[in-house]
Parts: sequence; C-alpha cells; structure tokens
Amino acid sequence: MIKFYIKIFFFLLITSLYVNNKTFAAELVPKNKKSKSKKCDNSEEIYKKNKHLLYADPKETESAYKVMEEALMKLEEHAANKDGYGFYNGYYTDDMFFDSGRQKDRTSIEKNQYIIYNPNKYNNIINKYWDPEYAHIFSTDFVKRKIARVYTPNLVIIQQRSRKWPWSREKYFYALAAKFEISENKTAIVMTSANIIDHNRQNKKYFENKIVESANLFQTEIDSEDDIRSGKLKKMFVNLSGYIVERINKCVFITYIEYITGIHILII
Repeated sequence: MIKFYIKIFFFLLITSLYVNNKTFAAELVPKNKKSKSKKCDNSEEIYKKNKHLLYADPKETESAYKVMEEALMKLEEHAANKDGYGFYNGYYTDDMFFDSGRQKDRTSIEKNQYIIYNPNKYNNIINKYWDPEYAHIFSTDFVKRKIARVYTPNLVIIQQRSRKWPWSREKYFYALAAKFEISENKTAIVMTSANIIDHNRQNKKYFENKIVESANLFQTEIDSEDDIRSGKLKKMFVNLSGYIVERINKCVFITYIEYITGIHILII
C-alpha cells in the first residue's frame, strides 16, 4: 500500500458562546489570559469564517469536552515518558533542534521533539498549528482541512483530506480537536477520533480508540459530502495526536505525539 504522509496541524477557533457553553470555554482557556497573548491570537479571524458551524447542544458539548480531557491526560503521559521511546532521528539548524523517537513496544506511536531558540515565536507557533491556511507548510502531499463543527472556542470537529500524489486515492478522517492553555507559557493542542457517523457506505465498521477510551462512548453524526458517502475516499482514524508547546527561558520546547491508524505522519 502506498504510504500516506500528512503533517497534522491543528485548528484554532474562537466563537461567541451562549450561557450553556460558557463553562467549557472557561476550562479550555483561562479567563486570566493576558492582553499580550490576545493581540497575537488569530482566533477571531478564523471564527468569522466558521461561526455558522456552531453546534449548540450542551450535552454533546460536555461529552466532547470529557473526551478531550482524557486525550490531554494521555498526551501529557506520553510526552513525559522518556523510557519507552527509542531515538532514531535528529538534527540541528541555526535556530532549532529536532529529534524523533518511536515507542519500542508499539511502533505506530511516535514522539517528536523540537527546540526553537527564540521565545518570541511561542504565540506564532501556536497560531500556525491551529490555522487551516497553513495546511501546506512542511507537507509533501496534497492536504485540505476544514472545521466541520464548532462546540466552543477551542473545541471543534475537523475533517482532513489528503493524498500522496494527485492521482492517488484520497483519504480522510474526522476528529475532535481542542486547545488547552495550561499556563501563560504552556499550551496543549490535542486531537482524537471518536465514533463519528459520516454515512460512508464502504466503511461502517466500529472504530475502537486504542488510547482514549472515553472516545469509544462518544457518538455523533456529520452531514458529509457525496464522495465520502459513496465510499470514494478511504477512512482513517486518529487514536491520539497532539502538541505540547512550552516557553522556557530563551527557548520554545515542542513535543509532538502521534498514533494514527493507517497513516504515517511526516515531521520535518
């Protein structure tokens, strides 16, 4: 099977919340966020492009948030684990160090680490990881992504499509995506697939998330496009994927974890 390379970035979205959704917004992004960060935040611009996708269902929003809480916990566990991964790649540039490791007993899980020697790039890095306009950056294949549903400012469902070559069969996935501002200098961006019914006639099998167990209890329905419904695209699943971005002294440290069924991600 032709290898399928994609660069997973994530999406940053700000939307106005109503009374039922305010609790989740406060938990995902602290209210004491400083104005300096807000000035560097491109969320309002992205919101204006996607505000029509707001899904005002408090119960589903709560369920999605609980899934992403567990996803964040699993992301932090894998990021902190230094014993289970074998180093297999590394290099320096003028302003960055990069190394990559694959988990020794589960080769489909990889951890990639970056060090950016410029703390002023912290906000810009986060913005790029969440902005759909940067889908082509650092990617060798043809990638398209979009917001499929909005729950809260930093909790959404995304759809991503990609193909290795223009003539290759297109592949896609749906996933919950969230951004957690852990502190002023630390942000986590995480993504995981749940049972999202997209009416793909060729793929009706039950997806079991092997890392985020609560994702197996989450189910929702998406009004997908005709090419997905007819089975023309191959369906993929994200068990866990995400970034932890932390500004420490004069550097920005980035840890990336990936475990995606049927997809190998190219990190450069």
